[in-house]
Amino acid sequence: MMSTKSSTMDSSIANEPSTILATACPATGKEHLWEQAIGELIRTSLSFPGHLGATVLKPHTALDRQYRVITKFDSHEHMQRWYDSPERQACVVALSAFEAKPADIQHLTGLEAWFEPPQLEAHTEVAKQSHPPKYKMAVIIWIAVYATVLPMIAMLKPMVAGIHPLVSSAMLAAASVVLMTWIVMPILTRIFQAWLFPTAVKTDAAN
Repeated sequence: MMSTKSSTMDSSIANEPSTILATACPATGKEHLWEQAIGELIRTSLSFPGHLGATVLKPHTALDRQYRVITKFDSHEHMQRWYDSPERQACVVALSAFEAKPADIQHLTGLEAWFEPPQLEAHTEVAKQSHPPKYKMAVIIWIAVYATVLPMIAMLKPMVAGIHPLVSSAMLAAASVVLMTWIVMPILTRIFQAWLFPTAVKTDAAN
């Protein structure tokens, strides 16, 4: 699980949310062992600072044997600490015994981490697709903030009125990040996937 396309990150984005997107193909007949090994890798990663959760997407069809593993961190610094750690390397060695080939790995930082390509069926190259243009990402984020986050803040603000402004602001910001990351952005990305990822959707339709 060592094939990677990541490049050296600029120090200006060291504190931006980061995601590791791994596309893996277990060896035939070893899928169950691979799933156990990836579960151990995820459990190990949970002990590292900044870990925001991990998701394993299984193949949708018999023709598509690829798994996608999405691991989120609150900053690139924390993500890199896990990625370079001896603990991860040990898990990767154990995992490699059950893989048909090394996994393809991408590091997503900042806005890109919110826009993951849809999980399409058949023989698509979803993991390798470039992310949407920044203007499309900006439009979706504007919709999310205007239609969801701002009303949510207005609703919660009276509940924290008696708390120190710095603390209440931090609480509202945390609630907004959680809402955007795990609820609003995944829903909007799915709703607008044909506009955000036209190439991937066309490829899936052709198959």
